Amino acid sequence: MKSAMVLVGSLAVASAFVPAAPKMSRTRGMTRMAVNDILGSDVETGGVWDPLNFSKDEGSLYRYRAVELKHGRLAMLAVLGLWVSEFYHPLYDGKISPGIKAIGELPGPAWLQILATIGVIELTVGKQDTENKAPGDLGFGYNFNPFKNDPEKFAELQLKELKNGRLAMLGAAGILLQESITGQTCFEQIAAQHLSPFGDGQGFF
Repeated sequence: MKSAMVLVGSLAVASAFVPAAPKMSRTRGMTRMAVNDILGSDVETGGVWDPLNFSKDEGSLYRYRAVELKHGRLAMLAVLGLWVSEFYHPLYDGKISPGIKAIGELPGPAWLQILATIGVIELTVGKQDTENKAPGDLGFGYNFNPFKNDPEKFAELQLKELKNGRLAMLGAAGILLQESITGQTCFEQIAAQHLSPFGDGQGFF
């Protein structure tokens, strides 16, 4: 249920930082984009760094960017949810543990609700319009743009969302991984001063 709530919450702000529409073209029903026209494609690398040549498939770049934005937004909410749930998790009268332990404790009907909610959203209001909308623009919500007369500043704001989303994807994965290894939630590790997995007497190594 918590996952479904996180997903619904992300959709509430799904177009808060709607990306400026990159240069797109349609070929045989496929939306195509060039990597050099995508915001954030060369951040901190001094140019496009693509050793696996994903960017060569311009027909897939649109989907890659839409998926990256969606996952980044969900991950930002997920990290916040992991932190908040350590102190406040009212679902099921607070009997469900926070963090990764909740995965095994949720009853079967709860998982059915989560999957059904995700499916309905993905097929309806959360479906990306690949013909008329920029990646990440779901066509509803509040279009937050405090720099309507300054596209450069707005692009900077959008880049911050993108970079924070990328960091949150790594952060959420890291939180769950360290919890699965140590058996401690994020704040339990901090309280126990278990800040390094190497040689502190509490870690996995």
